[in-house]
Amino acid sequence: MSQTTSNAGQGLGQATTLASGFQFPSIHNFPPFYTLQPTASTWKNQSDLWGTIIMRYYRHHRLYQLDLDDSTTNDQLFNNQRINRALKPETIQAIVEEMVKKGDAEWDATSRKRRAIIYWRKPEDWAAMISSWVFETGLNNSILTYYEIAHGENSEDQEFYNIHPTVLHKTMDVLVKRGVAATFQGDNFEDMGVKFFNAGA
Repeated sequence: MSQTTSNAGQGLGQATTLASGFQFPSIHNFPPFYTLQPTASTWKNQSDLWGTIIMRYYRHHRLYQLDLDDSTTNDQLFNNQRINRALKPETIQAIVEEMVKKGDAEWDATSRKRRAIIYWRKPEDWAAMISSWVFETGLNNSILTYYEIAHGENSEDQEFYNIHPTVLHKTMDVLVKRGVAATFQGDNFEDMGVKFFNAGA
């Protein structure tokens, strides 16, 4: 497998296309790609390629949470019926662990490494995007709820529409640390408020 995975660009060439329009790379049809490779260098290439595929898949489908017990998503992403190969749950877990080390994912602390958030866009990038949207729409200097940002009518055409609560919370933390916004407690997560002070995220 090392010869195939040594060139990430080649391994990520187009192969299978799903009905959703997502295109799997050619490496997705390579049987050894579904077995955790024993040598460190080959495993690094393998896990890096899988991490890239996961990030692309989740971004394409606007997904945020990877659940090792979610058969619907996992069957499509990690199970290739064409070659009769599938990743074992422990291999998926190991791949996500590598993504966590690189900051591309984060384990849910209550899930015992069965559930993770996939950061196909970093909170810092979401922060810049949301801040720009707030000032472009003149919503600064007023308090917005988290619900209005994630699910409001004004944000329906934005990429952060329906953003995962954990990702939104991390994003708000970035804005607060930058001095761009302040948050206010609510009765629940969606009722929490945020006020933007100035542009400059």
